[in-house]
Amino acid sequence: MRPVGLAILRLLFFTIVVTTAMAAQTATQTNNETRPAKKNPVAAYAGTWTGSFEGKPWLTVKLTLQADRLFGSIQRPHDFQFNDAGELKSVSDAQTTEVVEDATVNPDGLLLTVKNADSQEVNRFTMRLTGESTADLKMSAMSMPPGMPKIRPWKLTKAGGIPAAAAQR
Repeated sequence: MRPVGLAILRLLFFTIVVTTAMAAQTATQTNNETRPAKKNPVAAYAGTWTGSFEGKPWLTVKLTLQADRLFGSIQRPHDFQFNDAGELKSVSDAQTTEVVEDATVNPDGLLLTVKNADSQEVNRFTMRLTGESTADLKMSAMSMPPGMPKIRPWKLTKAGGIPAAAAQR
């Protein structure tokens, strides 16, 4: 083969290789850009949530997202009572803090398993988002005394969000 023909052949081969590499890189970038980022299902629950009773905060749920897990605590009155409709009637001033042992998303919302550091008692709550900064929290899988009414969920507002009363209007 003549030197000019060999040079043209090399140039053609080089052009094909470079063009193929550029096309593959563009296709990879396009696929990555159009593929939606996988959102962590527990991320929306992260933050500080507060429940109010008679205009005062009585319940605080603090959840922090670390990697793909939620950690945190629930601070609530040591004692509370309900009326016949299952709504809060009174809350004690004495507070209890429970540490979140597990937080798992299920079809009902976020199942929080918490443990009281003092008594070692384990409780479960289900938190369901009702808006971007509002949620309901209800006791789950807890034994209730006979004749006690079904407890209604408590309204929570995320810090920096719209107050629960305004969100319900």
